[in-house]
Amino acid sequence: MIFLALTQVDLAKHIYPLAKAIPCPPVVVDASDYPAGEAWGNAAKGLVQNYFSTVTTWLGTEDYKAPKEIRLVIKKEINVPAYASGGTITINGKWITDHPDDLGMVIHEMTHVIQQYPGSRQTPGWLVEGIADYIRWWKYEPELHATRGRTKIDPAKAKYTDSYRTTAVWLAWCGRKYNMGLVPALDRAMRKRQDPLPEFKRLTGKEPQELWDAFVKEIG
Repeated sequence: MIFLALTQVDLAKHIYPLAKAIPCPPVVVDASDYPAGEAWGNAAKGLVQNYFSTVTTWLGTEDYKAPKEIRLVIKKEINVPAYASGGTITINGKWITDHPDDLGMVIHEMTHVIQQYPGSRQTPGWLVEGIADYIRWWKYEPELHATRGRTKIDPAKAKYTDSYRTTAVWLAWCGRKYNMGLVPALDRAMRKRQDPLPEFKRLTGKEPQELWDAFVKEIG
């Protein structure tokens, strides 16, 4: 009887639904503005070449068309560690000099290159950043996140729309607790200019706020 009960469980919800891998386009490093960052840029290039295809399997990329090339442009200094626009990732030279081990940020920005959602009011910025941090901290380097300490959530102040790691840890919890297909489904909806929020109810049976309340209660 126990065995029969187990076989009736919808096991698909517990399995990450990998998409078909998409080959990585050529990767170019431009450190002309900050030659001291060239070695770091080459290491980042190798990371992109090794992980681009893998990250495409973690999202809803069935209709995604990769850019003709990915450019890693290292500037002497910008006001953020890095940002992505189209197929270009611009990197802060001062930041990588001070934080040479922060190659994981390349995974975050590379995820933005892969996301490339069409302009739409249905694309919440907090979810875009949350998915990029989810890919970095829960798919690429979860062990590093663990050693640096899990994201601390202050229930009195935090919201699931806070973006970045707060949203990411919540998405990871929702997937593990209810359906591992959630993040790919959210990604897929935004690629199709659809409102992604109904995917929470469809795949978990709960609205986002209900999921957040349950998450906060569990981590208590």
